[in-house]
Amino acid sequence: MSPSPLREVLSELLRHVPEHLASALARALPGLYPSLPVTFVDTAANEPLVVERRADAVMLIGNPAEPELVVVTEIQLGEDNDKLFSWPQYVVAMRNRWRCHVELLIIAPDPRVVRWARQPIRISHSGSQVVPLVLGTEDFPRLDIDTLAGHPHATVFHALLHCREKKDLPPLQQALSDVHTLPQPDQIGYYEILRRCLAPSFLKLAEVAMSLEHSRFYQELVEKLKAEGEHKALLRTVSRQLGRRLALPGPEALAKMETLSLEALEQLTEDLLEFTSSQDLDTWLASH
Repeated sequence: MSPSPLREVLSELLRHVPEHLASALARALPGLYPSLPVTFVDTAANEPLVVERRADAVMLIGNPAEPELVVVTEIQLGEDNDKLFSWPQYVVAMRNRWRCHVELLIIAPDPRVVRWARQPIRISHSGSQVVPLVLGTEDFPRLDIDTLAGHPHATVFHALLHCREKKDLPPLQQALSDVHTLPQPDQIGYYEILRRCLAPSFLKLAEVAMSLEHSRFYQELVEKLKAEGEHKALLRTVSRQLGRRLALPGPEALAKMETLSLEALEQLTEDLLEFTSSQDLDTWLASH
């Protein structure tokens, strides 16, 4: 299966905070390569054992050509028993690929998920098991707001780990403000992480505390997310209607339809009633 949009954003987030991961890893594994460089590699684990599965991040500790340690890293937001089967696959695949020791590192903002993830994963009756290294909020120090300011990836990562109560409002406000400086696709992705992972009432409190300009900005983001959902639903409806009347749209036609505005798609739902062949669809798309 392909990774979800949320997992893609989490993977991107991890790639932008290597110093936080490296320092946390050095504290968790004292004396184990603390001074060696950390290199991120492509997270597509396409070996046979893990076909179509991806880890959030893979870090090589030491020389990238011959690492001394590989750390497969995931941010785990909730309990998911499927991971008890996929996580050992990551370890085996990376060990086979890099020929060195492999650590499975799980970062869990929720204490309940920390307790769940720390259980050894037994993979055979003889006692073979994979024991994840699980880090919670206590393993990542709280940072001063002035230190975080202007580093949107770091502020989002910090907010995800530490912002849960009213006293945590200032760093969350800083994260929301910093996200405003990113390109819009990243703004939407990071805002969606915070919206999903923090208590709704707490996030609402942060939005109210923001300036009017920022409040309007985040309202527009929420409206955009809603519009994107409506666009996808309408696109599926149009495709089904075309399939019933003529034929399902081909890859090129579908790609063009995905770029249409919501208003254009609504117009297409009416105009396609007059179509008599697939050529009519091509002609219509060429003019819109």
